[in-house]
Amino acid sequence: MGFRKDAYATIWEVTPMSDTFTKCRISISKKDRTSGEYSQDFGGYVSFVGTACAKKASKLKEKDRIKLGDVDVTTRYDKTKSASYTNFNVYNFTKDGEEEKKRKASEPEEIDTDDMDVSELPF
Repeated sequence: MGFRKDAYATIWEVTPMSDTFTKCRISISKKDRTSGEYSQDFGGYVSFVGTACAKKASKLKEKDRIKLGDVDVTTRYDKTKSASYTNFNVYNFTKDGEEEKKRKASEPEEIDTDDMDVSELPF
Protein backbone atom coordinates (compact mmCIF):
# COMPACT_ATOMS: atom_id res chain seq x y z
CA MET A 1 0.00 0.00 0.00
CA GLY A 2 2.79 2.43 0.81
CA PHE A 3 2.62 6.06 1.89
CA ARG A 4 -0.68 7.40 0.50
CA LYS A 5 -4.10 8.72 1.45
CA ASP A 6 -6.20 6.25 3.48
CA ALA A 7 -3.20 4.04 4.29
CA TYR A 8 -2.96 2.70 7.84
CA ALA A 9 0.29 3.38 9.67
CA THR A 10 1.84 2.46 13.01
CA ILE A 11 3.49 5.18 15.09
CA TRP A 12 6.92 4.32 16.55
CA GLU A 13 8.29 7.67 17.71
CA VAL A 14 6.79 11.15 18.25
CA THR A 15 8.86 14.36 18.43
CA PRO A 16 6.95 17.66 18.75
CA MET A 17 9.06 20.35 17.04
CA SER A 18 6.79 23.44 17.27
CA ASP A 19 3.13 24.44 17.47
CA THR A 20 2.67 23.72 13.77
CA PHE A 21 5.10 20.84 13.19
CA THR A 22 5.44 17.37 14.73
CA LYS A 23 7.89 14.75 13.42
CA CYS A 24 6.99 11.06 13.76
CA ARG A 25 8.60 7.80 12.75
CA ILE A 26 5.97 5.57 11.17
CA SER A 27 5.73 2.31 9.28
CA ILE A 28 3.21 0.94 6.81
CA SER A 29 3.08 -2.81 6.24
CA LYS A 30 1.08 -5.23 4.16
CA LYS A 31 0.34 -8.90 4.64
CA ASP A 32 1.70 -11.36 2.09
CA ARG A 33 -1.28 -13.56 1.19
CA THR A 34 0.81 -16.63 0.45
CA SER A 35 3.04 -16.70 3.52
CA GLY A 36 0.84 -14.78 5.98
CA GLU A 37 3.87 -12.68 6.98
CA TYR A 38 3.88 -8.88 7.08
CA SER A 39 6.35 -6.93 4.96
CA GLN A 40 7.08 -3.25 5.37
CA ASP A 41 6.06 -1.02 2.45
CA PHE A 42 7.21 2.24 4.01
CA GLY A 43 9.19 3.22 7.06
CA GLY A 44 10.59 6.59 7.94
CA TYR A 45 10.09 10.03 9.38
CA VAL A 46 6.99 11.99 8.45
CA SER A 47 6.07 15.61 9.24
CA PHE A 48 2.61 16.36 10.61
CA VAL A 49 2.01 19.92 9.44
CA GLY A 50 -0.49 22.56 10.57
CA THR A 51 -1.59 23.67 14.00
CA ALA A 52 -4.44 21.18 14.49
CA CYS A 53 -2.64 18.21 12.89
CA ALA A 54 0.65 18.81 14.73
CA LYS A 55 -1.10 19.18 18.09
CA LYS A 56 -3.12 15.99 17.52
CA ALA A 57 0.02 14.12 16.39
CA SER A 58 1.98 15.24 19.45
CA LYS A 59 -0.48 13.26 21.61
CA LEU A 60 0.14 9.97 19.76
CA LYS A 61 1.95 7.15 21.55
CA GLU A 62 4.17 4.31 20.40
CA LYS A 63 2.20 1.56 18.58
CA ASP A 64 -0.84 3.79 17.95
CA ARG A 65 -2.48 3.10 14.60
CA ILE A 66 -3.62 5.95 12.36
CA LYS A 67 -5.32 6.34 8.99
CA LEU A 68 -3.57 8.93 6.83
CA GLY A 69 -5.66 11.73 5.36
CA ASP A 70 -4.23 14.36 3.03
CA VAL A 71 -0.55 13.68 2.37
CA ASP A 72 2.15 15.19 0.19
CA VAL A 73 5.56 14.00 -0.99
CA THR A 74 8.15 16.47 -2.26
CA THR A 75 11.79 16.19 -3.27
CA ARG A 76 14.53 18.79 -3.22
CA TYR A 77 17.97 18.56 -4.79
CA ASP A 78 20.88 20.44 -3.19
CA LYS A 79 23.57 21.12 -5.83
CA THR A 80 26.23 22.08 -3.30
CA LYS A 81 25.91 18.75 -1.47
CA SER A 82 24.92 16.70 -4.53
CA ALA A 83 22.10 15.22 -2.47
CA SER A 84 18.39 14.74 -2.96
CA TYR A 85 15.96 15.09 -0.02
CA THR A 86 12.44 13.64 0.14
CA ASN A 87 9.86 15.17 2.48
CA PHE A 88 6.72 13.35 3.58
CA ASN A 89 4.00 15.66 4.95
CA VAL A 90 0.69 14.74 6.57
CA TYR A 91 -1.99 17.42 6.83
CA ASN A 92 -4.69 15.39 8.59
CA PHE A 93 -5.29 11.90 9.92
CA THR A 94 -7.64 9.90 12.13
CA LYS A 95 -6.62 7.64 14.96
CA ASP A 96 -7.68 4.03 14.38
CA GLY A 97 -11.19 3.56 15.76
CA GLU A 98 -11.95 7.31 15.77
CA GLU A 99 -14.08 7.10 12.61
CA GLU A 100 -16.20 4.31 14.10
CA LYS A 101 -16.86 6.37 17.25
CA LYS A 102 -17.83 9.44 15.19
CA ARG A 103 -20.14 7.40 12.96
CA LYS A 104 -21.89 5.78 15.93
CA ALA A 105 -22.30 9.13 17.67
CA SER A 106 -23.95 10.67 14.60
CA GLU A 107 -26.40 7.79 14.02
CA PRO A 108 -29.90 8.43 15.37
CA GLU A 109 -30.93 6.36 18.35
CA GLU A 110 -33.45 3.65 17.52
CA ILE A 111 -36.78 3.93 19.29
CA ASP A 112 -38.75 0.85 20.24
CA THR A 113 -42.20 1.52 18.78
CA ASP A 114 -43.76 -1.78 19.88
CA ASP A 115 -44.87 -0.42 23.25
CA MET A 116 -46.03 3.00 21.97
CA ASP A 117 -49.68 4.01 22.07
CA VAL A 118 -50.41 5.61 18.69
CA SER A 119 -53.18 7.75 20.19
CA GLU A 120 -50.60 9.65 22.27
CA LEU A 121 -48.72 10.90 19.20
CA PRO A 122 -49.07 14.65 18.51
CA PHE A 123 -49.88 14.21 14.82
